[in-house]
Amino acid sequence: MQPHNIKAAPLIGQRFHSLVSSGVLSPFEWNDENGDRQYGYELGENKEAVDYLNFLQSAIKRIAESKAPPWKEVSIGNRTRYIMSREARSLWHAIRSVELAHKAWGRESEMSPYVSVGMRLARKWEPRLRFFTNTDSELLIGEEYPRRMLAHIVFVIRRVCTSRRFLDRVEQLKRQQRENLQACCEYFLSILRVHARLLVMRADLYVEGAAKSAAGEGKIEQAVEKFIRNLREKRIIPGVLGYIIKREDAYDRGIHLHLMVIVDGDKHFKSYNLTEILTAYWIYECVGSPNLASGFNCYLRKDEYLYNAIGLVHYTDEGMLRGVREAISYLTKTDCHFLLPKTFGKNMRKGQSPRRQEDEKRRGAPRKLSNDVSLAERILLGKQEDAQ
Repeated sequence: MQPHNIKAAPLIGQRFHSLVSSGVLSPFEWNDENGDRQYGYELGENKEAVDYLNFLQSAIKRIAESKAPPWKEVSIGNRTRYIMSREARSLWHAIRSVELAHKAWGRESEMSPYVSVGMRLARKWEPRLRFFTNTDSELLIGEEYPRRMLAHIVFVIRRVCTSRRFLDRVEQLKRQQRENLQACCEYFLSILRVHARLLVMRADLYVEGAAKSAAGEGKIEQAVEKFIRNLREKRIIPGVLGYIIKREDAYDRGIHLHLMVIVDGDKHFKSYNLTEILTAYWIYECVGSPNLASGFNCYLRKDEYLYNAIGLVHYTDEGMLRGVREAISYLTKTDCHFLLPKTFGKNMRKGQSPRRQEDEKRRGAPRKLSNDVSLAERILLGKQEDAQ
């Protein structure tokens, strides 16, 4: 296969990170004509499925939030035509394309609220409506049966997605995301108050092959706990000041971990090398084999981020601080296609805030700003500066 270098068409920010994490883009390495090691990405087989799930979620939301009828009648002479609304047409195309996400069939109970509703309805009604389409796969709503069934589907979506139980679940996920974002930003800020310069690393840790099904059953907890324990106790890399680790589930990627690790930037500067140590430890020491585990060093694509948060982050560097905020937003998102069961316990883990003694001397030159973390507070916590 001819290597495909993603630099030919760069993807900016968390969009790229999300594509790699979900398995849409697969990293690989090769030697060029000079024998130098090069890194690239190729499209995985799951891009259509991931795009479909995004489209399905959007179509269901649009129907739920609209009160418009799924079609309107138009009289032309003695004839009556039926024209589908834009929302209903998107819904139909989401229903008819359900085969694209066939690997997710049977996992509806694990899906996020809107995706779950859409997948259940699409699987039920696509086989019944597929025969009422034209050569362009458009639904023939001029016939009574498909018109009546489309109205029924729209009714069900609006009834379910406006129910108190459904809305409470959606709000619970949004509230969880807000709370985790706030807590993790405050945590990062607590480290920045003690250490003016931080070295930030990011990686994704995966399981492969037979380990995927074991992970889905919660049977790799020992590996996860070993990694977190030895990371916290500084047995993997020295001088760890903090970490944030988030467990997620994805369409074909399955259970995986998003990781942010923070060390003292006055003592360390080799972000790439340290991240490689982290991923290697996960593969060989925690899971035990490259056939069962893999990792992605986010340093490889740090230039693809609009606001980069990989490498040295100084308390006065506005661009890097914005990158930290975006990275934490990505780590704490709850609008994933698949949700982890409650039996998995905590899926967001972070270290403890440092406790600095009053008489402890800070390394390096004294900070020049009177309120030296005001910029970081404004960016990470959304605080506004006092009016002058």
